[in-house]
This record gives sequence, C-alpha cells and structure tokens, in this order.
Amino acid sequence: MDEMSLLVEETFRHFHENFNIGGFDEVTVAPTRKSHSFHSFPNGPGVIYHIQKSTSVFVLRTFVSTNLRDDYLEILDHPEDYPSLRLIDANDDDLESRLKFFMVDNLSEAEIIHDHLHNRRFPIHEELMCNLSDPGFSWWLTKKNPGFQVSFTLSVSSDGDSIKLGPLGDRELALRKFQDFESLVNSTGINMNIQNETNRVQITECEEFILEELKDIFEFGVITDTFRDLFKILAKNTKDTTLLEGTWFYIHELAAMRRFWIQVQYDLNPEALS
Repeated sequence: MDEMSLLVEETFRHFHENFNIGGFDEVTVAPTRKSHSFHSFPNGPGVIYHIQKSTSVFVLRTFVSTNLRDDYLEILDHPEDYPSLRLIDANDDDLESRLKFFMVDNLSEAEIIHDHLHNRRFPIHEELMCNLSDPGFSWWLTKKNPGFQVSFTLSVSSDGDSIKLGPLGDRELALRKFQDFESLVNSTGINMNIQNETNRVQITECEEFILEELKDIFEFGVITDTFRDLFKILAKNTKDTTLLEGTWFYIHELAAMRRFWIQVQYDLNPEALS
C-alpha cells in the first residue's frame, strides 16, 4: 500500500472512530438505481462531479447542485445536457459508476469548490513531480510539538512525515484569514501567535485544545462542537461582527474543501479501504 493509500485509510478510520459520522459511506459513493432507494437520497446542496483519470493525471469536472437528489437523477437521464461534466463516452455506458456527489452545509461551499477545482488538471503522484520551479498545487501539514505548520508548497515542507492536504484555496486569502483568527483569539485574553511567511504559517503558541481543533480542521476537515463553542466566546469579546463572520465562513469553506479532497483521493484509490 502506497503513502497516499495509507493516508486515506487513516483519515476514514479517524472519522469513524472519533467523530461517529453515521452514513458516511452513503455520502461518499453515489447510489445506483438497482441497489438504493432514491427516496432517502440527500436533497440538500452539494457538488456533483466526474473524475477523468489517466495514468498520470486526472481532471475534475464539477457541477454545483442546489438539490443533489433532483440534479443527480436529471444528469443520469440526460447527460448530454451537461457537457461540462464530460460523461458521454461511447465506450462506457455505466454513468452511475462515474457520477459522484459531495454534500455541503450551504450552497456557497459548493460554489467555492467548483470555482477552485472545476476543469483543473492534477498529477496523481504530485510529490514525485514537485521541484523548486514547479512546487505543486497542494497544501501540506507538518505536526510540531506543540502545534503544527501548514505549507502552501511542497518545496518548503521537507519533512518526510508531512501530510498532503490538497489544493485548499488561495494562499494570500489564507494568510489574511489566519491573521484575523489570531486577532479574534487574542481579543479574549488567550495568547496566540501565528507566524506568517510567504509560503507557510506556523501555529505553535496557543492553548493546546485550540491547536488540536485547528489541526483537525486541516487534517480531516472536521469542525467540532468545541470549536463552535470557541466562536461563541469570540463573539462575546469582539464588536467587529464582520471580522468574526468572515473568519467563521472561511473556516467552514476550508473544512469543506479538505473533506472534498479526501473524498476525491478515495475515489481515485477505493482499494485503500478494502
């Protein structure tokens, strides 16, 4: 089993053991007409997508859905009406095996994923191709003691134990939002120091529970009740609701991007859990 398969397996194990997310398998793999009832199919917002994979690269074709149940069935019945998904293939009539979906909390998260990833080409083994002139597209997580480091390119993350997070967004926006979060936390009297550099941030000076909560957001895309409670405390200690809400929505979008990328890695390597 290769390194990426191990990471995917560990990620799914973490979900099941620590967060008790029921029905995760039903969200991960789109149901087929023969084996599932569409009455229980999710009817909320999400991303419907198709992965076109070759030997060394893959392309994500995504579609923003306001109702996954309705749109999924419509696309299966009339794939020719959705050319951006590239589902029409004379050599493969099994559309259900290629058409996937991903649930989100709100439509804006689906739009963020689509805007950032639709029609983009990604190398399957990115780490084998990265160098100083082409540092890759992924963010990388390196655990410290205490805290952790998030690098926006592989070239500044030489630790062999670093975890590939995938393309989680614009690095300049991330740096600004991390600074906003640092300001909000410090406003409560809790000391927090985020070291911002051009291609990475290091978060090592803060209460341990905040460090762990942030690390889980980056590593697993999970926002816990503890983190929500933290933001309730932040809301009581700041008058700048715009800053608070902007940071909260950004963290949710970041977590959704990470969960989506975990699902894509599973789609590419389903045998990792077999």
